[in-house]
Amino acid sequence: MKVAFLGGGTGGHLAPAIGVAEELGRVGVESLFLVAGRAVEQRMLAPRSLRAVSLFGRGSRPSPLRLDRWVAAGSRLRRALAEDDPDVVVMTGGWVSLPALLAGTGGRPSVLIETNAVPGKVGRLLASRVDHTCLPHERVRLSGRCGRTVTGVPTLPLSSWDRASAREHLGLLPERHTLLVLGGSQGARDLAALVPAARALLASDERAWQVLHVTGKPGGDDLPPTEGVVPVRRLAFVQDMGAAWAAADLALCRAGSGTVSELALSGTPAVLVPYPWHADHHQEANGRGLLDAGAAFMVPRDDPSGRRSLSGLLTQALHSLPEMSGAAASVASPRAAGHVADVVLAAAGGR
Repeated sequence: MKVAFLGGGTGGHLAPAIGVAEELGRVGVESLFLVAGRAVEQRMLAPRSLRAVSLFGRGSRPSPLRLDRWVAAGSRLRRALAEDDPDVVVMTGGWVSLPALLAGTGGRPSVLIETNAVPGKVGRLLASRVDHTCLPHERVRLSGRCGRTVTGVPTLPLSSWDRASAREHLGLLPERHTLLVLGGSQGARDLAALVPAARALLASDERAWQVLHVTGKPGGDDLPPTEGVVPVRRLAFVQDMGAAWAAADLALCRAGSGTVSELALSGTPAVLVPYPWHADHHQEANGRGLLDAGAAFMVPRDDPSGRRSLSGLLTQALHSLPEMSGAAASVASPRAAGHVADVVLAAAGGR
């Protein structure tokens, strides 16, 4: 049996598909990834020996006015599906999935993995075309007549580490508490701008702290830890996020659906800084479950960069780390990738 996964462009759109592909691989299913062609996709797919076809050449998102590039991507999609002949096509939304609206799936069964609490435009369009949609939770609303299953958000499998070993693996000091700062696979300048203020506050804590900052900069260099009361270790990319979460006592991060899911799976307390420039504020909605459970604090919408509110939120988090960790673990969906794999297998069986 073969499955084609359509989507990517960012780690957040690709990771759910990889998690499901690894589940399917355990029962002998072959996977093909139809992606944008970006470096972040190669960094995630190549180490796992997963086959990929680029639909957009250099991987940049075309302007809506460049119809020639969208048509070309649709042609590449049709050709890839004809040559590989998968039994089912699985889409993860985002602009990389748009060619399916132009080219279709050649009559093959289709499944949409919707990971956001508030679906985006592409997800809403695809939901009216696919045969089945996998949802993060029951509160998500989508139009269309396709089948729906609440699966949770699938993620990459998180490797198991003890805290000291994870820190040593990442070049950190094993005895220090660790703040993990990350803005997703593409990085985030506003989160980077918060690191000095976070260091200053951590320096006043009775515990010894350090910062692991995953910059997400393509082609960026890993740097040795800076000196100071609160040293900082900067890594351009972390291949094994299981180690990063195991090393962390607290995270300062975005609220992408994959990040939120991994925070819960790893039981990591967090201060969330949702990406503020989406009109639907879907990252804010993604993080609401952790916030309501007592597992996270979130910067308010009137302080999108977090510069005014960070100190207060970080102080609150430092006083309740054990309670927040337990709350995060209580809302995890550890079987999400397996549930989506079951939906995919059922869809393929109907071909």
